[in-house]
Amino acid sequence: MIDLERLNKNKEGILSALRLRGPSLPVRIANTVGLPPLFTAAFLSELKAEQKLKVSNMKVGSSPLYYLEGQEDKLTNFVEHLNQREREAFELLKKEKVLLDSEQTPVVRVALRAVKDFAVPVKIRIDGEMKLFWKYFLLKDEEIGEFIRRWTGEKEEVFEKKEEMKEVQKEEELKEAGEGLKEEIQKVEEKIEKEERQEILEEKKLETPKKIRKEKIAEPKSLIKKEIATKKKEGDAITQPAFSKQVGKEHEFGRNVQDYLTGKDIEVLEVVSDKSKEFIAKVRIDGMFGKQSYYLVSKDKKVISDNDLTVVLQRAQAEKMAGLVMCGGELNKKAREYLKEWGNLVKFEKLNF
Repeated sequence: MIDLERLNKNKEGILSALRLRGPSLPVRIANTVGLPPLFTAAFLSELKAEQKLKVSNMKVGSSPLYYLEGQEDKLTNFVEHLNQREREAFELLKKEKVLLDSEQTPVVRVALRAVKDFAVPVKIRIDGEMKLFWKYFLLKDEEIGEFIRRWTGEKEEVFEKKEEMKEVQKEEELKEAGEGLKEEIQKVEEKIEKEERQEILEEKKLETPKKIRKEKIAEPKSLIKKEIATKKKEGDAITQPAFSKQVGKEHEFGRNVQDYLTGKDIEVLEVVSDKSKEFIAKVRIDGMFGKQSYYLVSKDKKVISDNDLTVVLQRAQAEKMAGLVMCGGELNKKAREYLKEWGNLVKFEKLNF
């Protein structure tokens, strides 16, 4: 059975590391707790779903920062990773505490929408008209009033906080901007959109191994056979590559699986077992956290059950790897439910050959 106590202990170790270090990158967390990056990513995903930690909108390289509630102020230690326009907008908001959106240049307005970790949108009704303000994220709600009076005097205000604000249409911003600013606005907006698309792609890479970019095998089978034939003629010793390790008679199903892996650019590190209806191997895939090893079990079955997945996960954990099941058949209902709970540690991919 799966060691739930051990899993909970690992998750508590991650939370302890965040309490000690504050906002951290996944790789740093993995090094601190002594877990493989793949397992760390799975645990971080679960902790986020359990609302036990938060994830920054800001990226350091291609990864967000993970932190605990109450550590928001420490995100300012990573401001240097914002682009120039975003840093300028951050410094302006930090200095002024509250900014009226309509008074800012189009470039600043776009940048404020990008620094979601530091700029909080607030709508205030003034003379019956709703106006958009940006509040510095560390400014308390009760302190907003004294800053707003510069625009309202002693008039009564109605505050409406919003977690997400619709972006102002590009046509409106370009109309207000001078011709010299149009190009700058477009560059900032394109960068924001590109980062959002990249974030979505990276999340999908974690969810499904078949969409992960894999490392290409160095030597195709045809080249290996040619090299072996050449060495036979020359009388040299023949060294078998890792994925051709002898484990008994090679079967057609195993050959088909290896050909499928080659086509998917998945590197076979070691063939563990090759049977008529089952092929087991240790493989390596190039993912967002670097090269990750999987314990692969391929079965020639019409239906995969939750018991099949459990056995693979247990074997994979014994090898300190994630599990990967490949099959030409389908998952039954219990297997699908099993993956909903343990999908971060064992994956399923349907074979197509």
